[in-house]
Amino acid sequence: MKTLSLYHVSQYPPHHTDLQSDSPQTAESKLPTILALHGRGSNEGDLIGLADYLPHDFLWISPRGTYPLGPDSFEWFQITQVGKPDPTRLENALRTIDTFIDEILAAYPVDPKKLYLLGFSQGSIVSMSYALTRPGRVAGVIAQSGYIPHDSGLKIDETGVADKPFIVTHGIQDPMLPVDWARRSRDTLQKLKTKLEYHEFNMGHNISAESIGVISTWLKNQMK
Repeated sequence: MKTLSLYHVSQYPPHHTDLQSDSPQTAESKLPTILALHGRGSNEGDLIGLADYLPHDFLWISPRGTYPLGPDSFEWFQITQVGKPDPTRLENALRTIDTFIDEILAAYPVDPKKLYLLGFSQGSIVSMSYALTRPGRVAGVIAQSGYIPHDSGLKIDETGVADKPFIVTHGIQDPMLPVDWARRSRDTLQKLKTKLEYHEFNMGHNISAESIGVISTWLKNQMK
């Protein structure tokens, strides 16, 4: 693991042979990359296991949230009201991701044109917010059990986000972040003319085999 501003774990695709390179940016080819942002109360080890269930073409990088909540428990921004992130705290989280992306582009063989954000819960909030305000930095977003924080002062780049690929999955029985919040996000993404794929599943605040299945298909289509 390389020492960057955020503690993180990484996993190369099985076919990659330059694992020990001290200068990965000089590798023969750049790799499509998934930057995985965990949910509130989790850590960098939570989502990287999804790599085994999704297409094996990707370099995975999974950072740890900035703020500790407890043992092995972190968050990207501190919350005062569920459903309405503080604008300053959210923007600080987005700037943290900005810096980290700069670092991984220098430290890992990341293809900057094929860098995808994958988030769960609070990680999805950050992922969608980042892509809406800085669309030129990412190729697309996988948002699981999250929402767009409409009341947090996001300065959406409406021109840049048009045609940006998004896939959003949400449980209709989610007791933490209601599915209505995801539906409002769906409506926003449609109005912004993103390339949106939206799915609801009979599940709670979690990931399921069915949701992973549609994400896998979506990623395969992105690589065509």
